[in-house]
Amino acid sequence: MKIKQGLLVGCSVVGLLFGACGSKPSADQSIRNYSLDEVRSVLKSQISAWSTGDINGFMDGYIKDSTVRFITSKKVKSSWQQILSDYKKGYPTKEAMGNLDFLLDEVRWLDSSAGLSQVIGRWQVLQVRGDKKNILDGINQRQSQLDTLSGRFSLIFKSTQQGPRIAIDCTW
Repeated sequence: MKIKQGLLVGCSVVGLLFGACGSKPSADQSIRNYSLDEVRSVLKSQISAWSTGDINGFMDGYIKDSTVRFITSKKVKSSWQQILSDYKKGYPTKEAMGNLDFLLDEVRWLDSSAGLSQVIGRWQVLQVRGDKKNILDGINQRQSQLDTLSGRFSLIFKSTQQGPRIAIDCTW
């Protein structure tokens, strides 16, 4: 009898879990609706933070836990902390970070009732690399060398208590 009750309770719990996975979040859960304008606002905040040398502010655009994924041609980063650490290693100073810009091709809903949207676009970072002095006609002139890094991205935004945040970032 106890085994049957245990199985019944176990099956009920599993059934509830499977049912919860496919259901729309209720109002009291930690998810809220957002607009595509809020997604654009997150991206604008990231541009501003990056361009002022604020990697932590830039990272506010991501879900801050181990569910976030950052996918490049080289590897998959599987936590917010790992993404942050790698950014800080790759861009140790404001000068190295340069100025960021996003050119958005598409901002769309994947499933508005589930709070999932996608952004497809291009990124560009303009960096100033060192100073060189050239002597031309006996006059010293300072010349900055500019580097432009660029690529494409596809972002999946997910609804959170703080509004839309990046859950999956595929950048190349």
